[in-house]
Amino acid sequence: MMLILTPAITNRLRYITDLLIVDMLGVKVRLTISADEYTGYPGPKVIYAREPIAGGLFIESSGLLFEEKIVLQETKTSKYEDVPVLFNSVNPLTSLPFDIFAASFYLVSRYEEYLPHLRDRYGRFPYTESIAWKECFLDIPVIHKWAEMFGELLLKNFPGLILRFPEYKYIPTIDIDHAYCYRGRTLTRTMGGLGRDAMHGHFSDIILRIKVLSGLGKDPYDNYTYIRQVHENFMQTPLYFILFADDGQNDNNVTVTAESFHLLLRVLDRYQHVGIHPSLSSNKQYSRLEAEYTSLSQVLQRKVTISRQHFLRLTMPMTYQSLIQLGITDDYSMGYASYAGFRAGIAIPFYFFDLTSNQTTHLLIHPVSLMDVTLKDYLRLSPEESLETIRMMIDKIKSVHGEYISLWHNESLGNTGRWKGWRWVYEEMVKLAST
Repeated sequence: MMLILTPAITNRLRYITDLLIVDMLGVKVRLTISADEYTGYPGPKVIYAREPIAGGLFIESSGLLFEEKIVLQETKTSKYEDVPVLFNSVNPLTSLPFDIFAASFYLVSRYEEYLPHLRDRYGRFPYTESIAWKECFLDIPVIHKWAEMFGELLLKNFPGLILRFPEYKYIPTIDIDHAYCYRGRTLTRTMGGLGRDAMHGHFSDIILRIKVLSGLGKDPYDNYTYIRQVHENFMQTPLYFILFADDGQNDNNVTVTAESFHLLLRVLDRYQHVGIHPSLSSNKQYSRLEAEYTSLSQVLQRKVTISRQHFLRLTMPMTYQSLIQLGITDDYSMGYASYAGFRAGIAIPFYFFDLTSNQTTHLLIHPVSLMDVTLKDYLRLSPEESLETIRMMIDKIKSVHGEYISLWHNESLGNTGRWKGWRWVYEEMVKLAST
């Protein structure tokens, strides 16, 4: 066990030492304010304070973890061992040239998202507002790098210490924004679709729609057997996140009362695991979120416990507070829709720390590093370029013993329309991530 001497034991400090030392290095940790206990302790020990009040390893505190309010921070960025670092130290006696605990907490708590910032057209925190983008380390899982630095420092000073890193893990996930392309729609929406296709001269789509609805053709988005087979080859089980809304505009899945839709969800839940994909509009309306959640739970005949926000729209801390109120235990929304990278600087699950209450919650956050739409629509990469980006991302996450979560849609696996030629990218990705 490691002992940390500190002038005060706060929820912020307890949270980040548990994450950085216990979860990432596999070492038990205890905080103390007693100098006598510290002096007499024979094992690994560290001082975390403004000044080194006793002998041993010393990490200079920036003060962030002893605060309770949310205020603009002076992060002071630089590089150490060719890795970007935040909250630079000025005390020459410090064992690391930056406050590793404050830096990690700042990123993983998403502190900057509580501060005033610009929003994109969907009301999201854009990656261009993040310190990681501005300081050019969004594509680096920096908290893992910092944990490795700290681990090396500990081993150098306490040779008998044993570090245990997390094991790499792959979790495939599929978002279902549109369960079917043509099936499960009301007559009004079907006629509207036919009218739009005719207006734009999409006569092949009209023919396909008629074939699907008459039972003579397969719906382009009905790829569920294929998805299961791809993952079974590598003994993987994907998670499905269901948009249970048909309100038009950005929240327009098939008719949610359709029995064919309910049957599909129950089948998917039998072989995989289904979660809620809260609609874009529900982010502002708790009553709508609750209605979607309740309806999906009723269809599945069980309590839903996992979620991912539609369009990856997160509003800190309200989105997570609402999920906690519903009873969600795990969320998979921590990523940027428009860029591949590490939004929280980390690639393992971590508990949501609510800065408004200064409390650790029971909501486990699973970071997402990239998705199909990011590659094709935002970064405008070809299938070949996308696979190379995916390969590099997987290698980065494997190298730090992280958790790689792939985010794709049933639509993009249809091998038709604008996604024609992308199936092989997914198959190669699953192979790379699983081996």
